[in-house]
Amino acid sequence: MKKIILFLSVSLFALSLVAQTNFRDITYKEALAAAKAEKKQVFIDFYTSWCGPCKMMMKNVFPLKEVGDYLNARFVCVKIDAEKGEGPELAKRYKVKAYPTFVAIDPDEEVLMTKEGGTFDGGEFIGSIDRLINPDKSPERLQQRYEGGERSADLVSAYAGMKMEQVYQNRRPDMSKKDEAFNIVQDYFNGLNDRERLKEENLFIYASFTESPMDAIAQYMIANRDKFTPAIKDRIEDRIATLYKMEIQKYITAQEPFDQQQYDALKKGVLDLGLNKDNYYTEAFRMIECYGKGDLNAFLSLLEKEYGELNREYKASMMYNYAQLFTTGDEAVKARAVKFLRSLLVDMDAGMLMFVAQQLLILEGKIH
Repeated sequence: MKKIILFLSVSLFALSLVAQTNFRDITYKEALAAAKAEKKQVFIDFYTSWCGPCKMMMKNVFPLKEVGDYLNARFVCVKIDAEKGEGPELAKRYKVKAYPTFVAIDPDEEVLMTKEGGTFDGGEFIGSIDRLINPDKSPERLQQRYEGGERSADLVSAYAGMKMEQVYQNRRPDMSKKDEAFNIVQDYFNGLNDRERLKEENLFIYASFTESPMDAIAQYMIANRDKFTPAIKDRIEDRIATLYKMEIQKYITAQEPFDQQQYDALKKGVLDLGLNKDNYYTEAFRMIECYGKGDLNAFLSLLEKEYGELNREYKASMMYNYAQLFTTGDEAVKARAVKFLRSLLVDMDAGMLMFVAQQLLILEGKIH
């Protein structure tokens, strides 16, 4: 669930359209011919019209400059609907079992890599593809290079990225792999001087290995935000805004125990950095501060009165974790919380109803 929430948080930010993945409107055979002529490989995005993650990739990931730059330079990119035209036969040939599935082949149709599932992180996506198609970035080779003392940005990014992929390879997440990845990046960061820390090649440190604006590396990024090379300043600013949004989200959904000192520092950062544009956080601050006082009836009164003033993202976040807000409440508080939640069902987006139903079951004691 935390992984889903994180994905939801990150996806809420607008993405640059300066460059984007060039998916060509050509057939499979034409793609092979174009790849041969251009001395490239073929990148196939197998999708379906009903696949939510497929749409997410097209909206949020493929328009990213870094993704477009990487894929366009190496591949002739095509999208193939697995249920239409030549799609079913090709999906069967390449053993596609889930959507989206990404397949890279050479002009002679030899499979270079197959990758199932999408991601909200562009760097993570192209890093994964690069590790799958580059023999020098196989798990064994990456470990060998790292243990041999290599500490290039490319190697550290790939090696730590591989560790992060291993976190969710099995049904039960292996968080020790995440610790390994963050330790690898922290050790690398510690060995850099200020000039090196601001280079474009080290963007991955800030984009993929910061989780809170209170992290030491994030604090360095924030303090030096105006010193980064112009090529990545916008990405740095976006990452800073994302981290603050994610941290506020933890408070508004009670994932973060309320700590007045930490919250005050968080709020000050939002205001000092000018992130409360158009009062984006104003109502969220009111909700958090009311909840932090510990009076759940007062919080419910505020919620009943002003929930509609919350921005769309925080409404969604609160609904996905609604029951968590009232775990310490008595039966009367929980009954009132249920009543309010049920009052919202009529106008609620259909996609949210499944999650809200689960919250109701938890509050009513039917899920323990």
